[in-house]
Amino acid sequence: MRPVVTVGLRPGALDAAERLGRPVVAVVEKAPGPKAAARLADAVVTPFTPEPEPWAAVADALRRHDPAAVVPLPERSVPPVAHLAGHLGLGGLAAEAARRCSDKRAMKRAARAAGIPCADVVEAEDGLSGAEIVERLGLPLVLKSAVGSGSRGTQVVRDAAEVPDTLPPGWMAESFVDGVEMSVESLVVDGETVWTSPTQYLEPAWSSLVPAPLSDADREAVWELAEAARVALGVSVGMTHCEVFLTPSGPVFGELAARPPGGHLMPLIRHAYGADPWEAVFRVALGEPHGMPAEAVQVAAVRLLHPGPGTVTVAEGADAARAMPGVEAVALRVGPGDRVGPREGTGQEVGHVLVTGATAPEAEARLANASARLRVDVGR
Repeated sequence: MRPVVTVGLRPGALDAAERLGRPVVAVVEKAPGPKAAARLADAVVTPFTPEPEPWAAVADALRRHDPAAVVPLPERSVPPVAHLAGHLGLGGLAAEAARRCSDKRAMKRAARAAGIPCADVVEAEDGLSGAEIVERLGLPLVLKSAVGSGSRGTQVVRDAAEVPDTLPPGWMAESFVDGVEMSVESLVVDGETVWTSPTQYLEPAWSSLVPAPLSDADREAVWELAEAARVALGVSVGMTHCEVFLTPSGPVFGELAARPPGGHLMPLIRHAYGADPWEAVFRVALGEPHGMPAEAVQVAAVRLLHPGPGTVTVAEGADAARAMPGVEAVALRVGPGDRVGPREGTGQEVGHVLVTGATAPEAEARLANASARLRVDVGR
């Protein structure tokens, strides 16, 4: 069977490819470890750059495998996948759409041009001073890198004195959107959204629930906004992760990623819908029916664990958490004496707990009960 090429590595993706009987050729920035390498048909090690020039040579190296599809995994893989798919003659995201989905400046320009409600933006290239930025955007405001994921480095600034005199190259400032943050995950085939699911952020960057318990009106409004953003950005195939703010005046667009979400949302979707979204991602890339049910069969929720920087003094409660009703998975990856760095983005954690329930309130209660059994302390 012809292999699939993944740009990046994620365990759930490898598991799904194996269940589908598809060999995996991985394009990675660092050589995979022995366990991952043993599961791959091949690995090509190269820096992930959004520029098109280096990817012709990588495509030449992949041709001997006769790949059937190229699939993005982390955020940095989206432009490389577009370039590789183009060189290999495979379907996928166009290079310009990949750029819009990877550079938040281009993303917001496209959204505003389409009339989609979103935050006002100042780019470093605009050359505004800190005082001018505050005058334009007001306070609080948000400082972030134009490229990246998981809120890494993002700051909410509430004091004008904390706004830099000039924005660093590649950075941007946004007006603060006062709303409830959530996301919409979708599968897109031939320019049409064929499946969608809302995610509630119980606590942004820490805890999520699938599917979000929205009213019919909110669900429709959120879907329409996410769909408008997808069309404006030119996403015609694959999985999208669209962040949205629910405000009293209606939903406001945050960001859209043209790749599977992180933050354990893929396992949440699998538990909630009783089908593996990783398999659906590969099926869509291969031109096969996606296989995801339209409606969830239960509710799933997750909490990420991170105690802050320091040396771990206590790490306990995993077995007690696993014994709680509805608990599907518990991970605790540190022990006494381990050093933990600061949490700079949602991708950094020392463990997590995932639960299911028949309803959103039941799932939330089970998550709170299981999380209370876990304890990770650090000494600074």
